[in-house]
Amino acid sequence: MISLLDIILTLALLASLGGLFWCLRRPLSRPAPQLLQPTDSLDPAEQPLFFAVAAAVDVGMIVVDQHRQLRFVSQAAMQMLGVHEPILYLGLITILRDHQADALVGDVLTDGEPREMTMRPISSGRTLRLNASALNGAGALLIIRDVTQLSMLERSRRDLVANVSHELRTPLASLKLLVETVQSDPPPDVAHRMLEQMAQEIDSVTQLVDELHDLAQIESGRVSLKLAPLPIGPVIERALERIRPQADRKGLTLGAEIPHIEQAVLMDPNRVGQVLLNLLHNAVKFTAEGGNVQIRVRLIGEDAGQVGPWLLVSVCDSGVGIPASDLPRIFERFYKVDRARTRHAGGTGLGLAIAKHLIEGHGGRLWAESVEGRGSTFSFTLPVA
Repeated sequence: MISLLDIILTLALLASLGGLFWCLRRPLSRPAPQLLQPTDSLDPAEQPLFFAVAAAVDVGMIVVDQHRQLRFVSQAAMQMLGVHEPILYLGLITILRDHQADALVGDVLTDGEPREMTMRPISSGRTLRLNASALNGAGALLIIRDVTQLSMLERSRRDLVANVSHELRTPLASLKLLVETVQSDPPPDVAHRMLEQMAQEIDSVTQLVDELHDLAQIESGRVSLKLAPLPIGPVIERALERIRPQADRKGLTLGAEIPHIEQAVLMDPNRVGQVLLNLLHNAVKFTAEGGNVQIRVRLIGEDAGQVGPWLLVSVCDSGVGIPASDLPRIFERFYKVDRARTRHAGGTGLGLAIAKHLIEGHGGRLWAESVEGRGSTFSFTLPVA
């Protein structure tokens, strides 16, 4: 909703712009370039409302005359454009450094029609929305908005839709083919095998939907952690028992080193168990037969500059490892290391993103260390109660 302050500031801006028309028509009293400061044409004493509004609003404001020379640049505009000392009475291009934007303002001055465009200054690296409007033949007013965050959110939304579509396409295509095979009345043993494969594909789609729902709930803050001072030992033991059948099928050595088994930590046991199970599942999945997976626990004094003590839990494996180029991105949604390698390994690419959010919800952090071909170590911290 529009607040009373917004209405007052808008009225003040409109009132002060009327005075600008007259000011901008006055001849330049100082033709030599100078740094931004009160001038004869735009004096704060003469236009107090305009300067008050320019300082109060969270958008950048630039005023140019008919020749596209700078007559006023707000502090917000300087920050958005990455400029420290804008010079008045020079061309607009000296501060925008964008020929397309400069030409757009020229068109506005020519026909009086307002225009807008998106620009990305190299100096600041931001995404800016530029709106230019004519001042009744006296020049033009440029309003600049920083839409970097909106652009990032829009890009994330497009990526999410593309990734979900990609993850659903394969199981749905397989289901269609399997259904057509069953409809062709195959032999009973073939039909039974097709039905088993259909059940597996349905489980994959169900897992994707469930994890998307969990991630949406966690990111929106609608998941409340039931924190309590509890020992980590029972949680680790339950996770190991659940993953042991998979490890045994591959002949992996599964174990844990828990010297502080009775040390209480502030945690939600169900959510921490979910994180451990996810990390163990990945370790088993990407460790070759005969390898080993270990959980190690120890107390540390500080974590990333935060005062301890903390309980450090690490899941170590002797698997294929993660390339250094992929390591910074493994906690992104849907990111998979070498999709060709993981095509038959299953998974949605959401597990690590969910785990990271859950650990950060406990006040800790989750990170990974790995050397390709020599295994990986995923570690997280929990506050000691």
